[in-house]
Amino acid sequence: MVKARQTTRRTASQDRGRKTQSQIIEGASAVFEEQEYSAASLEDIKEASGVSQGSMYFHFKSKEQIALAIIQEQHNRIYAGVDPAIADHADPLIRLMAISKMICEQLRTDSVVRAGINLALGQGSLREASARSYATWVDGVGQLLGKLDRDGMLNSDIPVDRLSASLVSHFTGGNLMSQAMTQRADMTDYISTMWRVFINAAIAEAHRERYKAELDSMFGGFAQAE
Repeated sequence: MVKARQTTRRTASQDRGRKTQSQIIEGASAVFEEQEYSAASLEDIKEASGVSQGSMYFHFKSKEQIALAIIQEQHNRIYAGVDPAIADHADPLIRLMAISKMICEQLRTDSVVRAGINLALGQGSLREASARSYATWVDGVGQLLGKLDRDGMLNSDIPVDRLSASLVSHFTGGNLMSQAMTQRADMTDYISTMWRVFINAAIAEAHRERYKAELDSMFGGFAQAE
């Protein structure tokens, strides 16, 4: 009985701790959307999170620790969305398209994902975490492009690892431009165009029209210039 009560109390305490951490991450994400990381203060984060100063310092000793937790939580949320996004797709390029669309949707609806991706641009002490973040994405995209290459779908003299880095950098740039110009209202247009450029430049000609049809079905038709 005593052990059972101790376990129950420990579980309840852990649940409260996770809830408090989540509050801080959500509050800090909102702050980092409004202010640059360097300008935001722990007091701002405490106020936005609705937690006491003691609770915040119990879980996070510094603003940097909070930022790193946001970057990690952003990864967790994106990766949690990958399997549902690709569940109906076996083709590696269509999987990449579906993942990119899923991330676009998360960027529009999830402040933690937005803050995490912005923080991962590598500001000051966060640069190391930023580099790891981008390396992970380049590697993951490269694995799917490698399968595409082995299946005979690629037609490019650019190495797969460079193609992968190019796609990740194009997505990152599209996110930044769309954020600056329309608060990401048109981000899927940027990413759809990215895929169309990639298909025209790097996919074997015999497969281009099929992939363009899949792209248009997923993102909406491409507006051709008259």
